[in-house]
Amino acid sequence: MGEHSFHGRVTLNPAMQDANLARAGVQSPPAQTAGPQDAAPQVVQTRFGPLPVQAHQIWRSTSPLPGFESLQSHALIGLENERPFLWLQSIDDAAVSFLLAPAAQFGLRYGRVSAASLPMVMVLLPGQVGQPLRAHGQAPLVFDAQTGQFAQHIIEAAEVEGDGVFDPQVVVPLPSGLAARMLALGTS
Repeated sequence: MGEHSFHGRVTLNPAMQDANLARAGVQSPPAQTAGPQDAAPQVVQTRFGPLPVQAHQIWRSTSPLPGFESLQSHALIGLENERPFLWLQSIDDAAVSFLLAPAAQFGLRYGRVSAASLPMVMVLLPGQVGQPLRAHGQAPLVFDAQTGQFAQHIIEAAEVEGDGVFDPQVVVPLPSGLAARMLALGTS
């Protein structure tokens, strides 16, 4: 896998959300009338600078991530040229974000996780050149697009199928509900 650089200017691309959904074979969510909570986006400090986040794009952790107990609100950020990777950005602390990818991208399957969900795993960057990109397979994050919540599931090694090594040939489409709640960014 090539080196990834996240330097440069990142811009919010409103049309990209629809284009990403269309490429994944998903229709864009219907336009909604603005309610009091959706009237204006919240400007959130992120690793990419300040970004406008709508209320429906905020994910709540149902139980704290170990070591990050005070961080309950997050946004999923997708960079156009960094697929299939997503950033789980803390809204509570701009300095905290996690690099995620669909578990299937790493050949991982879970017997106790609903087939209707999309388990995401934290990506572990190689410690040395030439080592494969791996994922933390025993603690997937499972997102519920209906409620806007996610939880980390701790799974015994015997209940995890797959080797946890990144396979760039695998294509894992994001479920429409998850994609509709993601903040899509382009680079320029």
